[in-house]
Amino acid sequence: MGILTDTESSTTEVKSAIEKKAATRTADKKPAEPKPTDNKVVKLLEKNQLGMTLPEMAGGPRQLKKIRTLRPLLAEAIRGGLVMPISQRAGHTVYRLVKYLGPR
Repeated sequence: MGILTDTESSTTEVKSAIEKKAATRTADKKPAEPKPTDNKVVKLLEKNQLGMTLPEMAGGPRQLKKIRTLRPLLAEAIRGGLVMPISQRAGHTVYRLVKYLGPR
């Protein structure tokens, strides 16, 4: 049994080739890139190119619950580089989408 016959050696070669291919297939797969999440703030700002304040996005200054839920989404959009603060209106910061900002 110390000497391999032609059929045994070919089967071991085939098995090793199959294992190598399986290893390269798993290595070729790239990790799934996270899809861009649908940010409610970005959707609102796409509708209004002039920009909006946070109370305007929420539907009024008394909509505190909506403002609280939109604030983390706005922070995420700013960190992602989608939204920028540009000015102030009635004491509130106005935010615009970066793609609508023109040359200055």
